[in-house]
Amino acid sequence: MRLDLERTLHDGAAADMSALALELGLISMAADDPTTGARIEAALDMLRRAIDDLRGIGSALYPPVLVSAGLGPALTAVAERRELRLRLDLPRRELGVEARSRTGLLVVDHLRTLCPGSSVRVRVRGARFVRVHITDAQPDRSTRHHRAVFRCA
Repeated sequence: MRLDLERTLHDGAAADMSALALELGLISMAADDPTTGARIEAALDMLRRAIDDLRGIGSALYPPVLVSAGLGPALTAVAERRELRLRLDLPRRELGVEARSRTGLLVVDHLRTLCPGSSVRVRVRGARFVRVHITDAQPDRSTRHHRAVFRCA
């Protein structure tokens, strides 16, 4: 599933890059040539920025709150970070793991397209067949409606 793939890619790449940063730091300490040391430090700075960017992408793709706290808190956290006004209308019963993941990623992908100050209403219904209706109002007052239906096992 997409959620597992994104988590694996993010966690694996971030861990590999962190190990590379550590290795470069050790090499720079052993470098006798000042020019080589400066080049290694520059590469380390680039690598640190790449790690920070990767972590930012990971948090946007896969809000950790989604699994632990549920759909509502995860979507609220993303909306707050993007400065959006969010109204949620979720099922009374918590969605299953697959439905929660698919719904969360769908809505988060949409929230990432909106500019700060937008108002968003998200309505989710169903369990096996999940129906999502998103209405967003941009600061320029334009309103858009988005609908999705998908099946969860």
